[in-house]
Amino acid sequence: MRKGKNMKRIFMFGYYGFNNIGDEAILEAIVEQFRRILPGVHLSALSYAAAETEKRYQIHAVSRNRFFQVFQSICKSDLVMSGGGSILQDVTSSRSMLYYLGIITLAKLAGKKVAFYGNGFGPVSRPFNKALARLIINRVDLITVRDEESKKVMESLGVHRNIVVTADAAFTLSVLSEKSAVTAEKPTVGISLRNWKGKENYTAAVAACADELVQRGYRVVFIPMQHPSDLIISNEVVSIMKMPAEVLQGKKEPKEMIAEIGKLDFLIGMRLHSLIFAAIAEVPMVGLSYESKITSFLKLVHQPCAGEVETMTEAQIKESVNQLIRDKKEYQNRLQEAKTELNQKAHRNATMIKEFMYRGEGIS
Repeated sequence: MRKGKNMKRIFMFGYYGFNNIGDEAILEAIVEQFRRILPGVHLSALSYAAAETEKRYQIHAVSRNRFFQVFQSICKSDLVMSGGGSILQDVTSSRSMLYYLGIITLAKLAGKKVAFYGNGFGPVSRPFNKALARLIINRVDLITVRDEESKKVMESLGVHRNIVVTADAAFTLSVLSEKSAVTAEKPTVGISLRNWKGKENYTAAVAACADELVQRGYRVVFIPMQHPSDLIISNEVVSIMKMPAEVLQGKKEPKEMIAEIGKLDFLIGMRLHSLIFAAIAEVPMVGLSYESKITSFLKLVHQPCAGEVETMTEAQIKESVNQLIRDKKEYQNRLQEAKTELNQKAHRNATMIKEFMYRGEGIS
């Protein structure tokens, strides 16, 4: 690829800099992919912790609260890109969704091309948000989403652009072969939880299941994916357990966490990227669904779901875990097949961006 005038500038926005290892995994994967297929590309990203993002990824970062600098970065870019994650949803609140739709609007007003890179989408429930999302997303130039569910939700809102289903960007990350903090002296189960509605219900059910697993000879390790919130709820569950369990300490980089999860016999996961990391490491899993994106992903990788966390019973989670233990080899085989396909689809994200940016310029 020729350098100089043909060097491209990409401004990425997402839920970066919030100590959420899943979103950091997405950004790390995107940066790796672009450096591989677009050597010399200038990358900048929106972040809640800009200095930390710059140091970690060796890219330019802009604080999401410095609006003039954000607008400058948009104006200097050749492409403004929503870099993965489920940032366009109004389950938690409308504020962040309106913020990100505002960035897309600014980009289009500045005459910039806009792309979605393996995004999740929805749910969107408020009528005003639905109308606004339809209006703005129909002006996005290239859309790839990580699952069929996201495509269906977009189309149900009236988005008529071509929507290509790929996979979560994190699937292009590799597994580290370094020593893990999760030792294998006895069979080990990882549990990844997050704070959500109906917490009293699912924490009690998980604690009871974890107690039974310890009694059956398993070591139980809770795995926080976002600090400090996941650490807090993990400690809450350990405190109501009758048997001993551990909480993985310290913040991990994405590849380090994949290595940790790779030492497990299986995972019980509520966080989407705990399940994605397990899939990358080919570790079978039981999902605890708090949003449709969890059930959608579990269907993709053919793994059991214990139910919706707000109504899930102790019996349901134990039954799902027992099913996984009983048919573990079958679930591993299903997972290996799904992982191969998702890895290939995830690589398409970057390839499509490259083709889109250099279309008609004769650059290979």
